[in-house]
Formats: sequence, C-alpha cells, structure tokens
Amino acid sequence: MKRAVIYARYSPGPNQREESIDGQIRICSNYAKAKDLKIVGEYIDRAISGRTDNRPDFQRLIRDCSRKIFDAVIVYRTDRFARNKYDSAIYKSQLKKAGIEIHYAAENIPDGPEGIILESLMEGLAEYYSAELSQKIKRGIHESALKGKAVGGSKVLGYKITPDKSFQINEKEAEAVRIIFDMFVRHKTNVEICDYLNGLGIRTSSGKLFAKSSIPRIIKNEKYIGVYECAGVRIEDGIPAIISKEVFAMAQMEVAKRRTSKQAHTPKANYLLSGKLFCGHCKKKMVGVSGTGQLGKKFYYYYCPNNRGRVKTCDKKHVAKNWLENLIVQETLAHILQPEAINYIANKCYEIQLNDKTGEEEVEFFRRRIADNKKALSNIMQIIETGTVTETLPVRLRELELEHAELQKELQSAEARKVVLTPDHIEYLLLQRTEKGEDEETWKKDIIDCLVSSVYLFDNRLLIYYNISNSEPRLAESEIALLESSGFDQRDDSSINGIHEGNVGKIRK
Repeated sequence: MKRAVIYARYSPGPNQREESIDGQIRICSNYAKAKDLKIVGEYIDRAISGRTDNRPDFQRLIRDCSRKIFDAVIVYRTDRFARNKYDSAIYKSQLKKAGIEIHYAAENIPDGPEGIILESLMEGLAEYYSAELSQKIKRGIHESALKGKAVGGSKVLGYKITPDKSFQINEKEAEAVRIIFDMFVRHKTNVEICDYLNGLGIRTSSGKLFAKSSIPRIIKNEKYIGVYECAGVRIEDGIPAIISKEVFAMAQMEVAKRRTSKQAHTPKANYLLSGKLFCGHCKKKMVGVSGTGQLGKKFYYYYCPNNRGRVKTCDKKHVAKNWLENLIVQETLAHILQPEAINYIANKCYEIQLNDKTGEEEVEFFRRRIADNKKALSNIMQIIETGTVTETLPVRLRELELEHAELQKELQSAEARKVVLTPDHIEYLLLQRTEKGEDEETWKKDIIDCLVSSVYLFDNRLLIYYNISNSEPRLAESEIALLESSGFDQRDDSSINGIHEGNVGKIRK
C-alpha cells in the first residue's frame, strides 16, 4: 500500500473558517480509502493565499519529499496546491523528480497524456477565478482608499488604526521609527540598528525582535512622511507624518549609495526542457548548464552528463539552449497546435469531464452551510422582533450576514468549477497558446509544459513526443532531421544561427 500525505489550505479573509480545512481533510481521506492509499501525515496552511509559494507547511512538504517518507500527495483540488501556474509547474516538477505522485480528491484528472493537458487547463481556470475575485476585492479597497482609510494588510510600525479605520500615531512605536531613520542616515548597518533596538527592549508592531530584512522596508515606506497610497490612490499628507521629508530624502540617498556598492547578480536561466530532454544516443537525461566564452559573453546550453567528467561513455555534442527550445516550440505550433490536433484534444478532454462526478459534494456542502446560516439569521430576527435585544445580538447578526455573503461566493465558485467546458471552450483555450504573449519565456514554457511529453536529441535528428494519445501512450511524434554541423558544439551566435537555418522538418504520425 502506498503512503500518502494530505495538503490542505484556505485563503486569508475575515470569513474564512477552520471548517474549510476539516472538509478538505475529510474528502481527501475518503479519496485515500477509495484509492487504497495509507495516510501517514498532514500539511496544513491556514489563511494563506495560493498565489504565493511562501507557505510554511507547503515548503515543509516540498523539503520532506526528498526524505522518501511518503509516495503521494493528496490535495482537495488544483487551486489548493497553487493558484499560480508557474509555481505549480516548478513544484510539481520537484515532486515528480522525487518519484512522488500528486492526486486531486475533488477533480477527476486521469493519469496519462490527456490528464496533463486537462490539468494545465484547469490550473489556468483556477488562476483566472483567483484574478477575477481579486478584481472584485480591489474595487472595494479602492473605495476605502479614496477616503484615506486603512484597508487591511499587516500593521504598520508607528501607527494604530482607530475604530473608523483612520491612521493615528502610536508614540511608543513612532520613537523606534525615528531611531531607525536617524541611525540609517548616519551610515549604521541594518544589523547594528537591529542590535541597538533589540538591546533597548524595543519590539516590532507584532511584538517580535527586529530583523535586518525589515529595515529596508521601513526606510522606503512613504507613510512615514504622511503619504497615503493604496489601490492606485495617492494622497499627500493623507496621514500623520512621523519623519520629516528632509530626513526621508537623506535616507533614500543612503539607500541608493548602498545599492551601487553591491555587484549585480546575473539572473539564472530557466531551462524549459528540464526533465523532458534525453540524449538520443545513451538515453541519459540531458542537463542545462551555462558558461562564459573567450570574449566574456554568457552562453547557455544542454549537455549529456555521460559526455563530461573523466570517464566519457557518450559522444553527444552540446546544443544551444535557446535554439533548441525555440525549435521545439515552432514544431509544436506547426504540427500540434493545428485545427485537426486541437479538435482531437478538445473532444478528449470534454469526454473526461462528462465522466467526472466529483465536486458535487462540495456544492452540496456549501448549500447546507447557507441553509444553516439562513436559519440562524431567521432566529435572531425573531428575537429582535419580540423586543429582546442584548449587546451581543447585533454583533452576531452582523457576523452571520458577512458569513452569508462569503458562503454565497464560495457556492458560486464551486458551481462554476462544475461547469463542463465544451469542446469549443477548450479549443479556444488551446488557441490562446498559439499567440505569443508579452512574456515570451512564459509563453514558451506554457506550450512545452502542457503539450510536450519528452524529447530525444541526436546529433543529426530530433524526436519529439507529445501528450496526445489514442490506444498508445505516445502516438503523436515529430521527427526532425538536423544538419550535421560542428556548430552544435560552438558557443557563439553565428554557429547557433547556422544550425537554425540548416534544419529540415518532417512530421510522422
């Protein structure tokens, strides 16, 4: 019996409740029993958005995957794992490399190529719903911002929030802010500032010790000179100032001075074929590396590990990263993201959805919660109508009203997730991948992650297997004849261009 762990999460918000975790654990546990999986642990993040990977238990889960203490991870559905497609791809890749399966208890995503495509589409929808909800919330925040009111978020050191959501100076904390700015403009390091404050017994607004990472955020915060800025609204002198504009300007000059003294770090390359590219000669998984040429220019390429080191067992040549990735994307656009193939994928994914009966339990759960909420509201209204009003009744009434609004949103989201995407809808989503977005790197990664199963690279030809199948696991296959050239092992732009211009493509099905 395989060992499995459950990952559960709910988002921040005044009406998010612990029952959400209980429901996820219950459904995931039932799923484990049905699939003959043994639950050996749970990872739970409370009141943390899935749009960030900065989640303590999620990161603990990722770290533990290398310890071989479980074989599978069960999550309620795709958006509990991540609502950001980039993060989702990165961390699922880590789980896959560790040999760990990922299961979705409330979504029927089958194993195999079609499942990869359907999962990618559902992650895109989860990101869309998250963005849509975010827009609605932002509209409410914008209205409060126009009035200069506090609109949630973490507490700002030096200020307290009045009952009407206005900012007011907290004199005890404000003194710490003044000390920070004074020491910073006198060229004291962040560590020295923290040590001084902690030594005096001064603590942050949350009661913790000062850490050096918090100093830059305080120094750059324009609130301390009275600037209110939120949701696109900026009001000069909108809140009480703690620091003079002159001291703030001196601090920004010191920030710029410290920044220029640091050397810029070269960004890491994102190897889009990582985990999917294999040497055609020895079948070893190829690795992405970088180096610097004689003229000091940075270059990136893929190589076969068996062609490096003291003992070389393979003579596969290196290949330029960008050239290979661009070639595979172009082949996919030319042969897979075409009407006939797109129509086949759309109908296959549609068929899977029609056979999916999961998610109905979630809709019923929220309908029961709404019914209970309405009953509680009715009981309180009957008490008020009799003339019996206590101090706690209006508070409880308001809590139930807010809970009702939140439950309605959850029910709408659950019902929306149960809506079956028609073949036309799926075709539309796939066609979006034929249009290059503003971020070309993300666009290429999306195509490769969704559609490319594996790639086998020889010195004179290339085999691409796609996530499209009938009876065989990998039916669709592109074979490209490449011009035999020493340019494979060269490290300048001219050789890379030579290879690109010399390739000849053909499709085999």
